[in-house]
Amino acid sequence: MALINKQEKLGFKFLHSQRLDVKNAPASVVRHNTDSLIWLIRTWDDKDYYYCEIFQGNAFKMFPVATIIPEHILEKIRTDDKTFLYVCNTHEAFIDIPEPLYEALVIEAGIPAKKIYISNEAADLDKAVRKYADANNLEYMNVEWVLEFEYTASMQAHIYKFDGSTILTNKKYDKRFLNFNRRWRLHRPTIVALLKAKGLLDKGYVSLAPSDDGRNWEYMYPWIKDHHKADSELVELFEKHEQEIMSIPPLYLDTDELVTNRADLEKQTLYLYENSIVSLINETGYYQNDPTYSARFLSEKIFKPIAMGHPFICVTLPKSLELLKSLGYKTFHPYIDESYDDEFDDNKRLKMIIKEVEKICNLSDDEVIEFCNNVKSICEYNQSLLKAKTLPFRQGRDPKCEILNEHFVRKTL
Repeated sequence: MALINKQEKLGFKFLHSQRLDVKNAPASVVRHNTDSLIWLIRTWDDKDYYYCEIFQGNAFKMFPVATIIPEHILEKIRTDDKTFLYVCNTHEAFIDIPEPLYEALVIEAGIPAKKIYISNEAADLDKAVRKYADANNLEYMNVEWVLEFEYTASMQAHIYKFDGSTILTNKKYDKRFLNFNRRWRLHRPTIVALLKAKGLLDKGYVSLAPSDDGRNWEYMYPWIKDHHKADSELVELFEKHEQEIMSIPPLYLDTDELVTNRADLEKQTLYLYENSIVSLINETGYYQNDPTYSARFLSEKIFKPIAMGHPFICVTLPKSLELLKSLGYKTFHPYIDESYDDEFDDNKRLKMIIKEVEKICNLSDDEVIEFCNNVKSICEYNQSLLKAKTLPFRQGRDPKCEILNEHFVRKTL
């Protein structure tokens, strides 16, 4: 049993819109030139799999599966109990992919749902599959939760030999928090606006400047006000400080090039962790009504501080810290009040998060030393756990060994 098309795919490139036989295909449908590592971190020897990578759920509407998979293999996928189609939405956590995949693969192509595996980084993808399948009286697809970002961070922590020895040392910290931002997803400029309104922006390292999405404060500010209009406290803050927020200049840290995705660990950012005491992590998704990013997603944004040995506050979906703890990591309560993780009101959660940042910014120098001493052992534990998860690989053993499969790919449905 094995990957049927391993040699054919040569690294498993995305199905992409630049196929020679498709002119002017929308580039947004799918993506290409991936560095997916799932072929390393998942065992493939229990069944035969035909493997495809997609960027968006409608990829098979643009490229019908019958034009991709040879007919004799497609028929085997439909009928042979040991042959399956594996569709990986690699590097992403799109929660809206089940419906178009069911329509293209199950309803139109006639592949039994139970013969299809779908996977991505969304821990809640199985819930979306259950919801659609139950509503339409269909069988469940198999769902796997892939933790490729954790795997990559673990490997890179070994390569760069990060040991946390220069983090949280007993010294004066002029900057208390570190907040990286690239694309202007709604919650990111919202957090920066709240930091400005609370007089906290200059107390941390913050990046937010023009990126590839073309957004700016003129575009985002009306959206921010409208989206949070149900909370009078937030509305008052935004309106009172509108001029200050609209005047925030481009904010850069280690680079002024904020177009390229910077998912990898980078040595040149180490000084930012060394000179702050907590990471304020703006994850990919935050709002629960977001049709695409409403699933819990543990990306490189959370595993970078873990690899560096840095404490963190997560600006993301509720119960994400609970999800992280299910992987064996520890978090920082009571030194950081993490009750925000249990708050399902997005506006209230925002205010709880900012309150914790404000508390950390207002610590005296002696209280900062006490805080660092309290959380240091937790950071060391998390860093050691992250590195231990790829230790068998680093020792030269089979990269497909069971411990890697157990850690980084989990079947959830």
